[in-house]
Amino acid sequence: MLVAALIIAVVGAIALATRHGASGPPFTGRLSAPGGGRHQRVTAWLTSTSPSLDGALKARALDEIDCDWYTVGADGTIGTRAENLGLVARARSRGLQVFATVTNRPDSRGSFTGAIARDILSSPTATQHAVQSLVQLAVGKGYDGIDIDWELVPVAERDAFSRFMGELATALHARHRLLSVAVFPKTSEPGTWDSQKVFDYKALGAAVDELKIMTYSDSGPWGAPGPQAPLAWTRSVLSFANTLVPARKIFMGLPFYGFDWHGGTATALRAADVAALVAAHHYTVAHDAASGEAELRYTDSTGQEHVLWYEDRQSIAAKVSLLHSRLPGIGGLAIWQLGGEDPGFWNVIEQTLTK
Repeated sequence: MLVAALIIAVVGAIALATRHGASGPPFTGRLSAPGGGRHQRVTAWLTSTSPSLDGALKARALDEIDCDWYTVGADGTIGTRAENLGLVARARSRGLQVFATVTNRPDSRGSFTGAIARDILSSPTATQHAVQSLVQLAVGKGYDGIDIDWELVPVAERDAFSRFMGELATALHARHRLLSVAVFPKTSEPGTWDSQKVFDYKALGAAVDELKIMTYSDSGPWGAPGPQAPLAWTRSVLSFANTLVPARKIFMGLPFYGFDWHGGTATALRAADVAALVAAHHYTVAHDAASGEAELRYTDSTGQEHVLWYEDRQSIAAKVSLLHSRLPGIGGLAIWQLGGEDPGFWNVIEQTLTK
């Protein structure tokens, strides 16, 4: 009975994958080589159906998309919202590898919830169910792999999270699928604050195929106006990671967004929207030497003063040049997120990484 059930499950998974976008390159269980003549891979998270995917494909500037459509419950069950398996099939047919991003949020619009991760990691039953569910998601829906983005995980679960990722990697690799993980940046082990400490770079780096370091949000609503990713800080984070993790597995986070500080708060903004604002009002934009980022100060029609720090083509070129020229062994870029960019970003990325 057990063998028969296993055969039925495997046949069913293969049939489901065929229906849901497994067209495209074979599932090799290996990262594809960079396309477009680039020396490093480019990955990007996607939260919805984004027309900018076509621009990235046209520029031959993208190798992988990570579809941020899935959540995991405290018992290890997978939930979804806005899933688009047609997009998965289309991306794979164009030669991209596609990962399913799974977060520890109660729903795809909610906040990261540490208790969900704690409940999974503290229960062998929930852990096993989560591993099985994630493998089924990848195989059954035609993904090349799973991308884990669990945030606010209690620091007490550091070792359990590493073990979980090791088990998940083994299970995925057995089905010729890949595993990536998003981690907070740090320059020492275990780190200085809990959300850093929970990520054991060495243990995770031994298990996963991609360690995506979120080298952004160095400034935000919690503090004074400033850059997302100073170049020296980014380099120090990646260099530290490389003391513990093979360089080819490390990916540098690249933001396609910024913040607008005004009225005692700061709101996130897309690079594309700021470009339109600057063009409409002919604003003068400065660039910060330490980060390459654009800085814009202006007063709106109500008399409110604004201070914007954000990415433009010049700042993207500076960050990608850091990766390409100073950290050539690093695996590539992990962009947050597809759809926030000035369309010209893709040509900047492709041209900089092919020099």
